[in-house]
Amino acid sequence: MHIYGSKISYYTGKLESYLRYRDIQYDFSPTVGSEKKLLAGAGTVQMPVVQLDDGRWMTDSTPMIAWLESEQNAPSVYPLDPALRFIALLIEDYADEWLWRPAMHYRWSYRPDRRYASESLYNELIAGNKPIPRFIALRLLSHRQFNYFVRGDGVTPETRAHVDGTYLTALARLQAIFEGRPFVLGNSPTIADFGLVGPMLRHFSQDPTPAELMRTHAPAVYEWVARMWNLQVVHDESQLIEDIDDALVNLLTEICETHLSQLRQNANAYRDNLTRYDQDIQGCHYAQVPTSRYRVWCLEELRRAWRQLDHIQHQNLRSALTSPDATILWEDVPLSPSNYDMEREAPFNRAINVFGTGVPPR
Repeated sequence: MHIYGSKISYYTGKLESYLRYRDIQYDFSPTVGSEKKLLAGAGTVQMPVVQLDDGRWMTDSTPMIAWLESEQNAPSVYPLDPALRFIALLIEDYADEWLWRPAMHYRWSYRPDRRYASESLYNELIAGNKPIPRFIALRLLSHRQFNYFVRGDGVTPETRAHVDGTYLTALARLQAIFEGRPFVLGNSPTIADFGLVGPMLRHFSQDPTPAELMRTHAPAVYEWVARMWNLQVVHDESQLIEDIDDALVNLLTEICETHLSQLRQNANAYRDNLTRYDQDIQGCHYAQVPTSRYRVWCLEELRRAWRQLDHIQHQNLRSALTSPDATILWEDVPLSPSNYDMEREAPFNRAINVFGTGVPPR
């Protein structure tokens, strides 16, 4: 396969970690310079976009990994236990769609991180591809990313402390887990780990400011990141946890209070045809954050996975998902449908961006 992406890209790192684990060979090209090809083949310019040897195009790391796993003759990274599988999918979605905000904030709000990222992107994507003077390109990159993906995603002087704190809380919750076991759900990696490696590898463990916080406050997380990049399939029997322990409950509570709360409020905004909306997360008021059709689909997928569980599994999970924000998973409240991937063809469908054209709408 051939990957189009970036070496400091959130979701490219997620996919590459999985491919390295499965020993799936791939070639790599920067996205810039291939936009017309990607639009024609995949329908969007994202990171990553994949073209298979047979010519088919794939997008979106979540369905890509799911499809690739279905092709493996090996123990799956999706837990066999249905309840544990649901937890793994929920953690992956949190990593994909909530931790994105603090990841972009740390990268583009802090000067050392902004300098590192803009230099990296210039050298990888722009130099040799675009006839733009280096100093202008660096300034444009920093300005674009900060204004669209930080300020444009609700990170303001009023919310900044909360955004900072959600990263520190994630570190604390994961540190407690990795002090007791090598991976989120046991002695082998699951889709929960591959979801979390997206923000933790290419953003939080590489960008100077969050990396120093990780080394200082969560060394077990820092070690886990390196272990995920160096993973090899172990043929010993996988032993995942049988009971949801306190460390995992604490992580799930944070996920409910942040990610599921955001998904609920985003779905309401989408129902009301709002381009932007106000949301309250853990007592912090975010003004005019962008509405996402894609995140409505994410909520639909989580609710679909919940409905596939039986009554006993529901009871067991509800004992761990005690936050009121978790009720969006099971309450009988209809959503305005996203009407995305109705044919269930992902990752081979015509993709959409998290935000409309790829950046938060003005």
